[in-house]
Amino acid sequence: MPLVTVKPKFQVTIPAKLRKGLDVREGDIMEATVVADGILLRPKEVVDRSAAADRVTAILQRIEPTPDDARRSEDEIIAAAVADVAEARKKRRDSNA
Repeated sequence: MPLVTVKPKFQVTIPAKLRKGLDVREGDIMEATVVADGILLRPKEVVDRSAAADRVTAILQRIEPTPDDARRSEDEIIAAAVADVAEARKKRRDSNA
């Protein structure tokens, strides 16, 4: 089990083996949560929601909806697309582990 040392200003270095396994890089955002026996760090991605929504809207305006999509609202289509992206990212992370 890798050990870390708390440095001045309460900084810790994540061991290289763990960083590589999680694809964590300098400048990445981590979520810190207090758990029963310590601190849990989870990598997070920051997305400009406004810019992402604008890109999705532009794409949706350029494509012809499928018959199934024609019956759904834009919000439902966007929610499904976000879920698809999350699933693809999870599969990518799982395959890199």
